[in-house]
Amino acid sequence: MCGRFAQAQTREEYLAYLADEGERDIAYDPEPIGRYNVAPGTKVLLLSERDEQLHLDPVFWGYAPGWWDKAPLINARVETAATSRMFKPLWQHGRAICFADGWFEWKKEGDKKQPYFIHRA
Repeated sequence: MCGRFAQAQTREEYLAYLADEGERDIAYDPEPIGRYNVAPGTKVLLLSERDEQLHLDPVFWGYAPGWWDKAPLINARVETAATSRMFKPLWQHGRAICFADGWFEWKKEGDKKQPYFIHRA
């Protein structure tokens, strides 16, 4: 799974994928994000529901429940996410959308790693 991705569009551009401006009521901070190499532990835009309203908020990328004593995780296996001790509570109580313009996959070439940006054409 990728460890870096891009969130380079404006909030308004991401929200336009969901509905026309007049058809949505989503609270968000208009400050641009413009991130081309988002690293774990930094802020990413996350669309989620709170108090029966959609919110687009900058949140830290990583998840660690209170009992977890290691670095926060940045991804989950779809085969086990719904049943694992780590992710089952999240799976049962909500969903969120993390917009991404693409992600980086790294290929080892000799003693170096070369990043390749994967995105829609």
